[in-house]
Amino acid sequence: MTSPTPPAEPPHADRTYRSVAALVCGSLLLLLIAWMGGDAMIRGEGRVPWLAAAALLLVVPLVVAFTLRPAVFANDERIRVRNPFRTIQLPWTEVADVRASYSSELLAQDGTKYQLWAIPVSLRARKRAARTAARAAHDDPYGRTSVSADVRDSAGR
Repeated sequence: MTSPTPPAEPPHADRTYRSVAALVCGSLLLLLIAWMGGDAMIRGEGRVPWLAAAALLLVVPLVVAFTLRPAVFANDERIRVRNPFRTIQLPWTEVADVRASYSSELLAQDGTKYQLWAIPVSLRARKRAARTAARAAHDDPYGRTSVSADVRDSAGR
């Protein structure tokens, strides 16, 4: 027998977006830090092992927070943005816009702007899109094409 109330969670898993470069660099940094810190703790004399342990306790959480933790989870009902020090969850009805200029940004209906740390913006692709839009605007005799490379699609929502 089925339940008359729908489940609280969506029926399928969230789609996850992460920066592959950040994951690779974060993993390599952690390996380098573990190698150097472990070497200093094993072979060091006097205060060196204690200083290495203190440095590991300070640096490892920061590397994890800034490289491995950021992610964006999206499904049909909501978007969850996990940045280094906070997590934002918004239903799609509260999202006004998603922009990609120098960084990826999510704009809420109330005007709040959230940075998407997990989704990098390619400046090369951004310049290419601006050139393409400028050419299209120049070739359009009726002035229906915008000159700016705006990724917003307000009419589509």
